[in-house]
Amino acid sequence: MTSHCLCLGLTPLVLLCCLPLAHPDPCGLSIVPKDPAVAFGGDVVLNCSSTCSSHTSLGWETSVTKVTKEGTGWMSLHISNLTEWVLEPLCYVSSTNITEKARLHVYRFSPPEIHLGAEMVAGHQERITCNVSSLVSGSIPSDINVTLSSGGSTLNESRGSPAVGYSFVAQPTQHGQEIVCQAWLRVGHEVLSDSARATLHIWAPPHSVKVSMERLQFGVGANFTVWCSAEGNPPPKLRWELPSNASVELSDRGQTVTVHSAQCAHNGTYRCVAQNRYGASSGHIDVLIEVPPRSWIVTVAVVLGVIMVLGGIALGVWWLVRKSFMTS
Repeated sequence: MTSHCLCLGLTPLVLLCCLPLAHPDPCGLSIVPKDPAVAFGGDVVLNCSSTCSSHTSLGWETSVTKVTKEGTGWMSLHISNLTEWVLEPLCYVSSTNITEKARLHVYRFSPPEIHLGAEMVAGHQERITCNVSSLVSGSIPSDINVTLSSGGSTLNESRGSPAVGYSFVAQPTQHGQEIVCQAWLRVGHEVLSDSARATLHIWAPPHSVKVSMERLQFGVGANFTVWCSAEGNPPPKLRWELPSNASVELSDRGQTVTVHSAQCAHNGTYRCVAQNRYGASSGHIDVLIEVPPRSWIVTVAVVLGVIMVLGGIALGVWWLVRKSFMTS
């Protein structure tokens, strides 16, 4: 005998136990996104959907101006120009107690601002700072990290503070380097980021002054050239301190000195002085002008000439003394 047959002849109350149990349809709401990050003054769209089979009429409750759209089992909420720091829109099923609440994480996050020294000079103590303005509803202070970096290397960072700084002694080689400030702000379940960039402008007095030439010794009558180079910002002007200005030609904006038909007066130190409004520096090189040795014939001739001159003087003196003696 089957179970259906066993129920025959039972009282109505007992028969209720033999009937299959009815399971009510699940009924709930879901909001997407449920905890969005929304910029202050920005827009947001929330979508509420229902799993209720017998209740399909939905509604939104909020204290700000709203625009809604709906379809079968869903209704969207569009809020423009959000200026409320605390807002929790409520989605509900009409004529029931079924509700679902969204929480908006309203924030204000301004791009980082990098502040450099008004005039950075090589060799001086300088400082770079980066500031970020941020505000997040329900989070005081803001959960923010700020990092300063250059060339892929971290200079300094701060955690939980909207400002970071870096002090250093400026170097000429840092001119033109890019500084990056990166900020991360946690808003609800999201992490927002923004960055700023700035370029270092380092003024520098003259440095690395180099004076050069092909060789250091020349004979009388030779031509030679001396070169000078220097670094600095702004580019320095060059001037020369020379043993002699005779037969000297300056070119290449003072970078080159050419001596034509060198003489003994051109023997000595050639100094190049580089100067800009931040200072001066110099470099030098010593040049030797060699006088060729005289031949023995010239030497003998000079000696004989000296002897003849001295002999002539002695003869003249003897003649004057003799004449004076004879006269007396």
